Amino acid sequence: MSRSPWRVLALVVALASVAAACSGKAHRGSTHPSPTTLTATSAGYVVPARLALAAPGTLIAASDAAAQASEVGAAQGWHVLYHSTDLGNRDIAVSGLVLTPHGSPPPGGWPVVAWAHGTSGLADQCAPSLAPDLAHDPTAVNEVRALLAQGWVVVASDYPGLGTPGVHTYLIGTADARAVVDAVSAAHTLLGARASATWVTVGHSEGGQTALFVAQIAHGRAPRWTFAGTVALAPASTLEALIPLAEAARDPVLQAYMIYALEGLGTVDPSVDVAKLLTAPARVVLPDLTTGCVDDITNDLARRHLDHLLVLGPAPEKRLNAELRRDDDPDRASSPEPILIVQGTADNDVPAVATDGMVTRLCALRDHLQYRHYPGLDHGQVVAASLSTVVPWIRSRFANEPTPNTCAPR
Repeated sequence: MSRSPWRVLALVVALASVAAACSGKAHRGSTHPSPTTLTATSAGYVVPARLALAAPGTLIAASDAAAQASEVGAAQGWHVLYHSTDLGNRDIAVSGLVLTPHGSPPPGGWPVVAWAHGTSGLADQCAPSLAPDLAHDPTAVNEVRALLAQGWVVVASDYPGLGTPGVHTYLIGTADARAVVDAVSAAHTLLGARASATWVTVGHSEGGQTALFVAQIAHGRAPRWTFAGTVALAPASTLEALIPLAEAARDPVLQAYMIYALEGLGTVDPSVDVAKLLTAPARVVLPDLTTGCVDDITNDLARRHLDHLLVLGPAPEKRLNAELRRDDDPDRASSPEPILIVQGTADNDVPAVATDGMVTRLCALRDHLQYRHYPGLDHGQVVAASLSTVVPWIRSRFANEPTPNTCAPR
């Protein structure tokens, strides 16, 4: 989970350079694209209004990300912009990071880990590719550092609308998953034969939910790459219960998630207007959505001690709950490759009971998954504690070895 406000770094893509980069074709033997002119603003990555159409995963531009590489112990790092598509199949630009480990790639290239980030915020300055320490998240930095130390490439999408035009599709599972898969394709254009065709995805919280959606679409979205499995740490699920839970618990963290989730829902349902759904006392936190990140809105809500945030009758709430279930819950489709899910039993952000129920439903879909509880650990603590399980599990998938299955045979 990314926390706290920070200085902004952003990049602007020169129009001519973007057009030139878009004309290239992605292939396994390609090399680093020609240098692109980039500059910094306070508004995130600026993309031309008439970006030339290209296939999902086509690299638009790349620039050196030495500071980010140093923070996580990578040998090299690049900021990248690449093509993806929204849920209406319209072409969009998404940003992210590509990080390489130290040493020479093995025969066949470094295996690839698509790292899906947790909640950082909705404002462009909350994009982890631009923020120091992956949006001021020491837990994430340590996790990515551990992945790189294994000799794996790490590809980190910001997701649509973070650092790029539009509203972030917060918890809209398929939209974020497309961006993660397409980032892997962009990384192959950047690295060429240095990157292996085999890849897995790893995510925590919002990223865990995204990773489970990635598992459902990876083969169909990018069949040229060999998708091998998914790790989901304390993944967001059972989102149809978020509104009643946040309203009843009066917890500022859950209240922030609820506002973010409704904003995300508004990206696929234009009738969802968060300003009209909030009470007058709650409406004053709306500027936090564009001027701050997750800690800013959480701290603002904590100071205000708001009992209820929403003005909703039973029918509108039922409709919103159904939409959150439809677009955000990762247990509505099966996944062909193995999954590892880990969960702390003292997690207040993603309660263990929610993950338990999600796992039951995934097992009913005949998924092959391993489920590990970590007694007494909270939402953030489980990330570091589970590395001793996560790293060997990923290594086994890269070796195409079998993994344990918690789901009973059917």
